[in-house]
Amino acid sequence: MELFPEESQWELLTTAGLRGDFQAAWIEGDDIGAIAAELKIDPTATLECDLATALRWSSMDARTPILWMGEHAPGWTFALVLAGSASDLSLPERRVFDFCYAREIDEFYGVAGIYREEGLDDLELNDDQGDEGDLDPHLIAVGRLTGRFVDRDWLAERRTLCRVPVEARTS
Repeated sequence: MELFPEESQWELLTTAGLRGDFQAAWIEGDDIGAIAAELKIDPTATLECDLATALRWSSMDARTPILWMGEHAPGWTFALVLAGSASDLSLPERRVFDFCYAREIDEFYGVAGIYREEGLDDLELNDDQGDEGDLDPHLIAVGRLTGRFVDRDWLAERRTLCRVPVEARTS
């Protein structure tokens, strides 16, 4: 794997339609069925879809987490949080890199677990808070740690749209 992606991670995401807030979680493990079971997601109430279809759900009730979840890289699952909060996901037995950017106030809360990881010294990871200009180094760091950067093929993949029931949340 290269140290840097071919294209800006944040620019790829915004070009794909993520122009508002951005909340995501990279979850250790690639058994999506097992992760969905841990989150108590009803497998009969899901929809396989592309990102454009998933984004139409982003204005749903923020009290009910809605995820677009699927394969990221070997050993990792990606979950885009379309409603609710990534911090509401309860996966205590798994390593989770959660990331939140609030466009309205131009502030992000980075992935706390990456600051003690090795091999990221060349990135400007000042701290776990910043503005839009600080997003790319953090997204690159997550890509290095999970083994895959965001690219056009990644954005074109179909993933599972699902709701996380109340009993699976931490709060």
